[in-house]
Amino acid sequence: MENAPEAPGTDASSAVADTSGAVTDASDTRLWGELAITSTNDGNYDLRHREDRETAVGDLAGREVADLRETVRYADDGRYRPFSGERTLPQGWVLTDLDREGLLCALSIVYPASVEHWAAERTGNFDPVDFRAVADRQTGIYECVSDCSREEVARTVEACCGNCAKRRTWDAGEKSGEGERDGAIPCREPCSFLVAAAREFHQHESDGDRQASAEPTDEQPREEDASVPRGDLTDPANVYRVRYRRTGRPKRRP
Repeated sequence: MENAPEAPGTDASSAVADTSGAVTDASDTRLWGELAITSTNDGNYDLRHREDRETAVGDLAGREVADLRETVRYADDGRYRPFSGERTLPQGWVLTDLDREGLLCALSIVYPASVEHWAAERTGNFDPVDFRAVADRQTGIYECVSDCSREEVARTVEACCGNCAKRRTWDAGEKSGEGERDGAIPCREPCSFLVAAAREFHQHESDGDRQASAEPTDEQPREEDASVPRGDLTDPANVYRVRYRRTGRPKRRP
């Protein structure tokens, strides 16, 4: 990977295997988002879904790095994954005997720039960009994102980032530390999907907030429609539209 910042005293792929930010599953396995990186006896690596780390290699479908982009494009339910960090990474595959270059390439396909961002954060060269800064630079149909209220932003973050494998480091306007999650992969700034969601929610969900506790309607369904693409934010039954709607409902007391 060209121009990738390296952690002191090690190359980027070694940093992935050694990162203190990753959750240690076993002495030779590290979790990276929804991925499990396993060191092999010959110094190479196997890569698979974290939920498959106890599954024998022979019981998983072998993949090559060249196949990986298409492999992770769709979730197990067949729907397109609209952003790379979405916690819908498909299971049942494995890449075996990767050298350091192959591992780094594979990680950059599944989670673009994740190694660079982790290394930059570790060396003090990481510069998160908060939501308002991203919103203020939007133009055209996305210019209205800068008009989102603090509550709308918080609800959008809960609905979308709450289903992301990355650790949010940028400020969404909430209280310090609120909304952060554990994980090895830092998220540097709001992604394009979040910006699109903020626009859609601001334009089409705000008026429905007053009806948040009412009975569901065709315009405000309470449950997602599994036939609706996950990235189709124009459909009221989209999973993220429904998640956003739920954030506005008063939580029931036990």
